[in-house]
Amino acid sequence: MPVLWVETKYQYHQTLTNVFHVPNLKALIVPDFSWLNWEESTKYPEYGIRIPAIFLDEPVVFNTDPNQSKQYTQALKKGIAHASSTAFPDNGGLGYYFAHSASDNLRIQYNAVFYLLGKLEKGDEIFIWHEGSKYEYQVYKKEVTQPQQVSFLYQDYDQETIVLQTCWPAGTTKERLLIFAKRVES
Repeated sequence: MPVLWVETKYQYHQTLTNVFHVPNLKALIVPDFSWLNWEESTKYPEYGIRIPAIFLDEPVVFNTDPNQSKQYTQALKKGIAHASSTAFPDNGGLGYYFAHSASDNLRIQYNAVFYLLGKLEKGDEIFIWHEGSKYEYQVYKKEVTQPQQVSFLYQDYDQETIVLQTCWPAGTTKERLLIFAKRVES
């Protein structure tokens, strides 16, 4: 069900955006100009992430230990987890974020928040809110790796970078999909 919901929501927003050039049904029925900046707003202005290309707007649980199953399981029930010991926005270095794409048999599970991550392309925007401040990133690379390959965590990056990770293909734990994005200075 989570996967069906995410895919349906994506198709709905794609139709509104591509056909009617509006972000939601309200803007179609009662036009106004407030929707012009919809891509840069969020429901989670304190701690959240918004990816306009896949219509994602979810909370982020910062400072989650990826080695503590109980801790990250609780975080993933709430949204997207930010790995402890990786950089927070505006601190340089690498910030690492992870979430589910689906469960192993696409049944009801915690969430399928990163199910559409594979649709991101070079140049797509990612907005992260941390402690009420907004930070913008731009996708520059997409990569599929083996689960044990974590060398990206130890590389040097020439500018502030984030990595979004999920299991790949959706519904399996066979590989990992990594989306790399660099900070865009305002």
